[in-house]
Amino acid sequence: MAQPKWVQPAGQTHEPGLKVYNSLTRSEVEFVPLEKGHVTWYSCGPTVYDDAHLGHARNYVTIDIIRRILSDYFGFKVHFVMNITDVDDKIILRGRQRHLYDAYKESHYFIDDAVRKDAHDAWLFYIKKNLKRISTTPPPPPAHFDSVIQQTYGDILDGGSLEPGQKPGDAEAKVKMHINTSRSAAKALSEDPKMLTPLDFYRLMNDPMCLVLDEKGKASIRGDDHAVFTKLTKEYEERFFRDMDDLNVLRPDELVRVTEYGDEIANYVKQIVDNKFAYKADDGSVYFDIKNFETAGYSYARLKPESRGDKELQDDGEGALSKSSGGKKADADFALWKASKAGEPSWSSEWGPGRPGWHIECSAMASAKLGRQMDIHSGGIDLAFPHHDNELAQSEAYFHAGVENQWVNYFLHMGHLSIQGSKMSKSLKNFTTIHEALREKKEWTSRSLRIVFLLGEWRKGIEITDDMVLEGRGWEDRVDNFFLNALDSLEKTSSTSSEPSVMASPLKTAETKTRDALLRSFATKDVMYAISELITIYNSADKSTFTRGDHHAPAAFITRMVNTFGLNGSATASSSALGWEGLSLPEEVQLFVRPLSSVRDQLRQAAIAKTITPARVKEIVSSIAIPESTFSNRPQRPSPARALSDFRGSALAASDKAATGDADLNKDILALCDRIRDFDLWHLNIYLEDQDSGVARVRPVTEGLRAARREKEDKVRVKEEAKKKRDQEAMDKLMKGKVPPQEMFRSPNSEDFTEWDGDGVPTKGKDGEALPPSRVKKLRKEWAAQGKAHEKWLQALNEGIVKL
Repeated sequence: MAQPKWVQPAGQTHEPGLKVYNSLTRSEVEFVPLEKGHVTWYSCGPTVYDDAHLGHARNYVTIDIIRRILSDYFGFKVHFVMNITDVDDKIILRGRQRHLYDAYKESHYFIDDAVRKDAHDAWLFYIKKNLKRISTTPPPPPAHFDSVIQQTYGDILDGGSLEPGQKPGDAEAKVKMHINTSRSAAKALSEDPKMLTPLDFYRLMNDPMCLVLDEKGKASIRGDDHAVFTKLTKEYEERFFRDMDDLNVLRPDELVRVTEYGDEIANYVKQIVDNKFAYKADDGSVYFDIKNFETAGYSYARLKPESRGDKELQDDGEGALSKSSGGKKADADFALWKASKAGEPSWSSEWGPGRPGWHIECSAMASAKLGRQMDIHSGGIDLAFPHHDNELAQSEAYFHAGVENQWVNYFLHMGHLSIQGSKMSKSLKNFTTIHEALREKKEWTSRSLRIVFLLGEWRKGIEITDDMVLEGRGWEDRVDNFFLNALDSLEKTSSTSSEPSVMASPLKTAETKTRDALLRSFATKDVMYAISELITIYNSADKSTFTRGDHHAPAAFITRMVNTFGLNGSATASSSALGWEGLSLPEEVQLFVRPLSSVRDQLRQAAIAKTITPARVKEIVSSIAIPESTFSNRPQRPSPARALSDFRGSALAASDKAATGDADLNKDILALCDRIRDFDLWHLNIYLEDQDSGVARVRPVTEGLRAARREKEDKVRVKEEAKKKRDQEAMDKLMKGKVPPQEMFRSPNSEDFTEWDGDGVPTKGKDGEALPPSRVKKLRKEWAAQGKAHEKWLQALNEGIVKL
């Protein structure tokens, strides 16, 4: 099904070559803002009922990158508006359940028999509702629940599908989620009550108890008691922005919340009703009239016309609490205003107490801030239908003027993030939160995650694979090393020319590739490759002919781009400082590490040259210009000060030992220099990078360095394990020769024979019958081989390799 016609804006732009991929055309089109040099932008923000996960990071970080490119690279003045959805079916359910569960826990502090009965009933209710294959009559015993699961859902747990012949998907993922939840509850119910604290018990029983308490107690929540819900949303909004700050995502210029626009949204709905594009249903809800809208000449489902009949997407867009469709003219008509039921927040309106539908919230708030037309609207690709398509229809209906009004000129949709083939989802509970990834597990940094996104295409799905992680880590490591080398060279160069010579042409090529890529719908992947190519040329060039500009100009260009992409903290694209965060250590750390490194350099070079003496060690160590209190008051915990103190003490101890003639001082000093580099400082995230000049570079330990070290250690480990295996196999083979050949066919080594010749070779079998000549011949060969093996064993015994 074809998309309706899109109208190219007729304004002017200072960047006529810029093209963007527009979801309204599914093609790259010229970007022309409504006002020259200015961009108005509305972006769908979070629904704040749970922590944001890495899938959300994909969306918000990618939008942030494009926003920075438009403002910092192309020079547009961007006015960026984002919403917080703090009224929504999921929020209502979560807020209500949390409120009721908290009240229950407060009134049942101890886990007594009554609580356990409530919990058991809730568990059975949860199973009956979500795990249809399990019969709750008679109820399954919690202690044997795992065996019940294996009998009923073993095929699903093994990767099977609910529908034979179909590929497993979200339905199977939901079943696994419900199984895990039920298992947790079964554990709480079957555990010895003395072994679980009330906190642990209530945590394990959370979902089943919340489900039942909500069923029983939702009617007790007053519609005007918004605090029940805002308590939840305020908490998660705060946590969301904490995560965004950790990801270095810029705050919006304006932030709008649904709860602050209740009256405006009601008025917005009224205007659509007055324009004959919406109607009141029997229950007091107001629905959008798609038929009237299209009859008037408008187009519905501009973004994804092929999805307009997708009932599953439509139902999901309406929300879990909006199953009733009484009074709707057509199934596809969607709610603008929902009549509030018991336990739901409400605002007054001419249709009675109600609350906004999800889609109308963004239409009303975006229109209030940006008017009848905006340049850009953005969000995740999963919002395209029905959310964004409904937004477009509502807004065109609101601004109805007899002709189609292009409310949004450019719709940008960010691709999904998946890890090992699975899309992250709050509802499926298969996600890693941003907080976990960055602060707890520390699997990612803001920079490393952003680099992976930059190496992909913003509008396409991206799957985080091991190869992609390695590519991102390699790119970051290359830029790290480039900055370190360039900054070192700038300090040492004697040239005063600020113009590049050798690097002039490669730099121009990189700048051209960068501009061409960003004009081509923000193709950041090509920019990342252009930067990498420039670094390769810089690294391989003969530095002896470099001017100061040959070091400075490439560093300035790369700095500008990493700043533009948000890879350097709060640094702006116009910053004159070269490099990015993480190249140097804090001053309070360098206070101890600089003198340590200097002394180590001197000791190491003398030891390599085999000119070290006890007197020379004491002379070098005494040059440390650090207060004596640093050494007399030795820090108890590992720290740079303690590392310096320990290094000084160990060097002096080695010199004293050598003075007595009991040690090889050169060897001991080199071992000490290796230890301080590879162990003491490394575990403080400090690395001394030894260089040919003899002066170690002091730098922070990066993930690239850690990965290289792990790889090196893995190779050593594999080599050692292979040697150990070979040695064991050789020993096993040697030990087989322990038995003399004369005894190998006799008891207790064998019970298969009853008579032997003078050498011990069998002549009769177990049954007393003479052995065939062919069998005797074969046994004699075995006897001869054992003789040789025994000789080797005797030799090993004499050499002490084996023992009796």
